[in-house]
Amino acid sequence: MNVSQTLIRFAKARERAYRSAGKVNLAKMAAISKIKTVADYVSNTSEATQLRAIRQVESEILLILPHEQSRFSKLREKILNLIQQSHD
Repeated sequence: MNVSQTLIRFAKARERAYRSAGKVNLAKMAAISKIKTVADYVSNTSEATQLRAIRQVESEILLILPHEQSRFSKLREKILNLIQQSHD
């Protein structure tokens, strides 16, 4: 799957989760917005460029990353794998 699509899906899923739980705050929403913006910007570039973009938003990704025992643990693993690939 396309890296930018995965990032956008991740950001939208976390936004829905925070809104449904009522745990929305400015920092998390800013992080989600930045992830969506960067992912959209690099969506028409090569996969290598998209992986480099992950490094730009890595701190934002880690801010909204779900807990390892949450129901989103598979999504967490997928995103952590993308982060690992971006550092290889």
